[in-house]
Amino acid sequence: MTTVTEAERPASPPAHTHSHSHVPPALTHWRVWLTRHPIAGAALVGTMATWVATIFGFWLGGIGLPQLNWPIANGSVVLAKSSAAVQFSAGEFIHGIDGIVFTMIFVVFIYPLLGRSRSPVANMARGIFFGMVLATLSAGFLVPYVYYPHAGAGIFGSGYGWKVVFAIYLWHLVFGVNLGMLYNPLKADDPALAPTH
Repeated sequence: MTTVTEAERPASPPAHTHSHSHVPPALTHWRVWLTRHPIAGAALVGTMATWVATIFGFWLGGIGLPQLNWPIANGSVVLAKSSAAVQFSAGEFIHGIDGIVFTMIFVVFIYPLLGRSRSPVANMARGIFFGMVLATLSAGFLVPYVYYPHAGAGIFGSGYGWKVVFAIYLWHLVFGVNLGMLYNPLKADDPALAPTH
């Protein structure tokens, strides 16, 4: 029987090292880039998450919910007497900037407070949490007091019926899922961030 001495035993990898071999290379590259460029990443993620959710809002009528046209809602606030096309164009610009700004707020101020784990599941949970915060702001303040004041919206838009409130939360859930899926940085000591030569 042969025994292996301690000197001959292969060294164990450091405890913090883990392999990204089971992760698609494009995802690893994305997470590395995002970790190294958090502000540019936040702007890009905010644009993408807002765009996907905005398109989803147009499709809500297909599942029996009211369409959420945030570009028109924003545009009608700043250009109330303009045509629908002008309101939509201005509102889409405002709505897109809102998405980027709220994502920046999330990345810089809120994300660091929501735990240390940087796993995709933890990042998704952070995004969904922030989406629900924004949904509450939207249903509780923006819809009844900014977009449609004096229109009988009531508390949390309840004057429009449960479908409107549900649609608002569903829209922001889609935003939060995309935010959490796309804003998915690595831990600072992740081996994937080590310089390559």
